[in-house]
Amino acid sequence: MQEGGGADWATVANETFVYNVVPWAGRRYAEWVKAWSRPHPLDPGLVQLPKQMWQAYQQRPPAARMSRQVAEQLGYPGVPGERELDDVRRDLKEALGRGDWQQAHDLDGRLRELQDRVAGLRATALRPSSTR
Repeated sequence: MQEGGGADWATVANETFVYNVVPWAGRRYAEWVKAWSRPHPLDPGLVQLPKQMWQAYQQRPPAARMSRQVAEQLGYPGVPGERELDDVRRDLKEALGRGDWQQAHDLDGRLRELQDRVAGLRATALRPSSTR
């Protein structure tokens, strides 16, 4: 799933997300779906989630849970920040190759922050369920 720009996000009511989308995800994928959601920047009653996820929810068969196939199509087990982490690693390698020590220093700090954030998200979003 994409991580950037507003065009890639669907905006839904918080109640719709909590009482419909999360139950659709089921216990296995609920925390992962929550990790991909974010509060709307202007309205606390709204939640944003990736458009692909919202479209998959809207196209679900009645009373069905998210299947493993759908989760994998949505990028499971990827979490937000992984793509950015790859980009920073690439930029750091390039900066070191050029001998740009100032940029390398800055990117190293950013890399460490991202690694911690992504690791935390992975730990909570991909926590094994006791019902598997």
